Amino acid sequence: MDRRRFGSQVVYFSDTTGGGWAGLALRLRLAGDKGPVRLAADVRRKWHRRFRPHEPLPFAQAIHLEVTNACNLRCVMCPRQFMDRPVGRMDRERFGEIARQLKTQRDWIESVALMGLGEPFLHPELLDLGRIAKEAGLHRLYTSTNATLLSESRVAELLAADVFDQLILSVDGDRATYEKVRPGCAYEVVEAGVERLLAAKRQRGARRPAIELQILLMDQTEAEIEDFCARWVPLLGSRDRILIKEVDTFGGQVDDRRTAAHRHLEPAERFACRQLWKDLAVSWDGRVTVCCKDVLYKLAVGNVNETPLAELWRSARWETIRRLHLEKRWDELDPCRDCLEWWI
Repeated sequence: MDRRRFGSQVVYFSDTTGGGWAGLALRLRLAGDKGPVRLAADVRRKWHRRFRPHEPLPFAQAIHLEVTNACNLRCVMCPRQFMDRPVGRMDRERFGEIARQLKTQRDWIESVALMGLGEPFLHPELLDLGRIAKEAGLHRLYTSTNATLLSESRVAELLAADVFDQLILSVDGDRATYEKVRPGCAYEVVEAGVERLLAAKRQRGARRPAIELQILLMDQTEAEIEDFCARWVPLLGSRDRILIKEVDTFGGQVDDRRTAAHRHLEPAERFACRQLWKDLAVSWDGRVTVCCKDVLYKLAVGNVNETPLAELWRSARWETIRRLHLEKRWDELDPCRDCLEWWI
């Protein structure tokens, strides 16, 4: 695909701001949104990650809060099919306590995602949880949706709440492809929901949430990428974009559906995964794990209901996992041993 046809509104996962003058303009705009205090904190974090990637900062930088693990689709590339955890949703009390803990560490936090192994919009209080997070001063708050629940009333509530900085919409390909890879909902419902949200955002002149319309790059979708971009780019606002994302295996827990051209992009020699010094994920019932790819919580280091997040971040269990990676003993860890995303 000729990326120049669509400019900076189409990006790849590994090049999230795009190249050239358009990419530079986007980076400058994002920097201008942050203000001097957050910019200084960003520089400090990024310098540390660049030159000392395997020395832990005082706290995690990317936070993932699973508000629910319930879902209304049966996506073929999702590890939820192997989930043996109970299905439920995070209550306001637990979320509020987590937000209070994160508030004390917010200078180290780059982003907070309200999402996990489920559809966030199935949580009836999702927007209230977003408000709690915003009131705690948490930066770059975002969530994702399979876009099956974007009714007119839900779209109006979402835009009126104005709590999410970014919203990821997972839509893959045309009707035939979508209904094969994401069974459980008619494509027309998703298409209408996305159109409804983009139109309402445009009519309101709303800056937030920035919409990220995502298509996973797989054999089933590869031939449709350009048509997908041509279909949706004209409807995007100035802060919206399409993300062409390499499909995950979630630590080798699902089949490798990457295209042939993308199966050999990782470095020749494996090194310690940087996510162990960056990520922190919490399940709806309080379990804490070391990486957002560990959606089955096999590497859980504890539970936030029993131990504060800051203590878990520097706990003996977490430090042991980091040490095993530094010693190249990731084969002793499940799901690390089969992970294909270790270099991202």
